[in-house]
Amino acid sequence: MKWYLIFWCFFSVTIATFGQEENFQIPDSLKGKDYEYLYDRYLENYQDTTAVKLYLNTYLTKAVVANDRISQSIVLNNLAYYADTKEIELDLIHKSLSISNAVDSLYSIVTYNHLGIYYQAEYDYENALQQHLKVLHLSEKYDYEQYEIFSYNNIASLKKYIGKHKEALDMYKKSLILQQKNSPSGYNGIIPITVFLAESFRNNKQHDSASYYYTIIKENAQEKDAYYLNIATLNEGINLYYKNDIEEAEVLLQKVTHQINTSDLSGSKYDILLQFYLGKIQLSSNPEATKNHFLKVDSLLTQTNTVLPEVREVYEFLIKKYKADKNHIEHLAITDKLIRFDSIAFLRKINMTDKLHAEFDTPELIKSKEYLIKLLESKNQTLSVKAFLILALFLISISILILQLRKHRLYKKRFEAIITKLNNQQTNNTTSHTLKTPSKKLDIDSPIVTIILEKLVAFETKNEFLKNNITVTSLAKKLGTNTKYLSKIINTYKEKSFIHYINDLRINYMMRELKTNPTLQRYTILSIGQEAGFNSAKSFSDAFKKTTGISPSYYIKNLQAKKTA
Repeated sequence: MKWYLIFWCFFSVTIATFGQEENFQIPDSLKGKDYEYLYDRYLENYQDTTAVKLYLNTYLTKAVVANDRISQSIVLNNLAYYADTKEIELDLIHKSLSISNAVDSLYSIVTYNHLGIYYQAEYDYENALQQHLKVLHLSEKYDYEQYEIFSYNNIASLKKYIGKHKEALDMYKKSLILQQKNSPSGYNGIIPITVFLAESFRNNKQHDSASYYYTIIKENAQEKDAYYLNIATLNEGINLYYKNDIEEAEVLLQKVTHQINTSDLSGSKYDILLQFYLGKIQLSSNPEATKNHFLKVDSLLTQTNTVLPEVREVYEFLIKKYKADKNHIEHLAITDKLIRFDSIAFLRKINMTDKLHAEFDTPELIKSKEYLIKLLESKNQTLSVKAFLILALFLISISILILQLRKHRLYKKRFEAIITKLNNQQTNNTTSHTLKTPSKKLDIDSPIVTIILEKLVAFETKNEFLKNNITVTSLAKKLGTNTKYLSKIINTYKEKSFIHYINDLRINYMMRELKTNPTLQRYTILSIGQEAGFNSAKSFSDAFKKTTGISPSYYIKNLQAKKTA
């Protein structure tokens, strides 16, 4: 039983698995292997997507054949992490729970944890809390302290997000006590919980306690855990602001500028707080600098669709600023944004009771908006045109937003199709040098065609297309033929022009390299393009988009997101 739990925990907490494979057949080399062998191979190859997919699907198939319901439940839960849609993810989670609960609720702990996180990401806090409480109850029942810690942390995170900071603090305290009990020999495992506990003390205005835990974090995380040290430093900077140590607060906040990883939603939230408090520090001495920081906050909130109650002040400041400047157009735009901010907070059941100010209550905001619209309408014809333009701009913005959402879905679909194709190429050991059956007969002798095609295969196999400045003339000379023959053969057997043939080879090669080489992902677009044989970032980007339908930056960003998911 212990081996199963360790196996299950590793799958669910550390690395996500893959979508279901239709008509999966166990390869001959794995037919006689047992679960432990497959698990060991998984551990050895956990960064190799294709290999892990093979071992896990083999594991699942064997579990189904053997009617091993516990193993089925384990893999189904992890298949959910790589589902194509939220609906499929939820369906796989429920299938996993149905099987594990029918056997022993002990094996449902990990899946309930997954389900709670799923609902929390969908802002369904009531369902999320129910799942986290089930994890807590079952963990206590079976004395499974690691998931008891997870449940405390997840409940605390949920409470923190909806503004119930006292309840969140109680949960973080329980989590830390339990984590200290389970980590008597070292502090590294306790650092994340300590960071969130310090932040929770700050949210509860217990600033001295927050500073006390920051000191502990700083002593133990220095040079060991830069990520959490940066978050702790940011929180202490905010904490010092409320302790009126403004100078030292700014020092700490500036220290972590550009150090916060904004590649995920959590990092973006901390970046929002950083810009917000840097703006607040400048409020009395440099209002223009405050405005610039607050406009960055607005931009980040819009990009991430995030609501953080404490930064609502950004919109109040900007409304006052534009009102004082008699900038009615921007005044109306920011008023709209504040109404939207409050609407999202309401829909997500975020507690905003501490932020209300009569001038900026939602009813007053709506009255102000109506007044501004009437004011703009009452102006002369020029201002009427401006009002019309505002409405048109709003409608255009909505249209652009809809188009962007559709574009995002389309790009996501194209990205997943590329990854699936690359994985299939790896699994089936296929190469890029495939030939189309010609639809017409060439006026070139067959032996010559065969020789040139064989030389093209060698050209592709040796990746000689990566050399820059390849022309049809230079390649024809290298292959011992003329440009006319070479162009005709490529057009007929590859069904593309010479330049598209070379560019597609380069792009397909670079897609494979980027997928398997995290170091290459950190190169600039220009450097990656030069590695592929292009002379400029634009020519590489244009060719990449023509071949794949997405930009190289989007492809790289989603590879990185997929790795950290």
